Amino acid sequence: MTKQIGVIADIHSNFTAFKTAVKYMEAQGITEFFFLGDYVSDTTDTAETMDYIYKLMDRYTVTALRGNREDYMIGQRKVVRGESDGPKWIYNSASGNLLYTYERLTDRDLDFFESLPITFKYECEGYPALTCCHGSPENTRELLQFDGDNTREWLGKIDTDYLIAGHTHYQGRLDHNGRHYFNTGALGIAINNPGLAQCLILHGYDNTEAGGARWEAEFLSLPYDVDYVIDSIYEKGLMDKGLWFISNNIFTLKTGEDYTPELVNTAHDLQAKATGVPVNWPHIDEKYFAEAAAILGIPDYNTRK
Repeated sequence: MTKQIGVIADIHSNFTAFKTAVKYMEAQGITEFFFLGDYVSDTTDTAETMDYIYKLMDRYTVTALRGNREDYMIGQRKVVRGESDGPKWIYNSASGNLLYTYERLTDRDLDFFESLPITFKYECEGYPALTCCHGSPENTRELLQFDGDNTREWLGKIDTDYLIAGHTHYQGRLDHNGRHYFNTGALGIAINNPGLAQCLILHGYDNTEAGGARWEAEFLSLPYDVDYVIDSIYEKGLMDKGLWFISNNIFTLKTGEDYTPELVNTAHDLQAKATGVPVNWPHIDEKYFAEAAAILGIPDYNTRK
């Protein structure tokens, strides 16, 4: 007996890519899904993405967890409510992308995020158990890269033979000491694969099948209308709010090259060096983002071309 599960992570408000992947999986007869976090931010269609998640949860068997972007949104609500002394987001290159997203979330969405775990163990009679997370089983921001020592350590620590995650935006697998790590890649902003929605289908086999009980991953890279997504960034006002951070996102959507951490860190360091005073994120001047982008080779997409 075989079983199929569609696994999606790192949608990043890219409803166009999300819908493309789900329609493909539905055509394969899939009625069970894992959603592994980072549903929102970085592109425009936050409300559409959340509404689609709720519809799919009503229609199919869906197991969901939260990623670091959901953690950020939960944290900002606490700041807004006066329950946290964390930084309040503003419209600039440092936090404008996040604030744009936050202002399009409802209390229902934020309550939903708070209800989600950061990891779950999937068990189904006849099939090997699975450990699923966004970053790592203990930290939504931990990167489990294929060459990382921490990735191999996690494969040794979990109590299943399979670890399924997202967050890195790199799709693929690692087999180590009889255990298996599958990464979905990024559905919404794929690195090295511009214009493609990355996800995977888990094919489960029980003991009645040749080869015994196991899971195999079918890695998908599905073309979608990336030009529409880029056009929406201008037409729906995200570029005006996120500026250089969003220029970097467009660069990634167009080329597959991503300099997100380098852009923010370089701008931060340039300001600290120029002013001689500590930088309080998100208060980083735009001129330092412009300098950082020039250093990194990120084109200026702030004005539509």
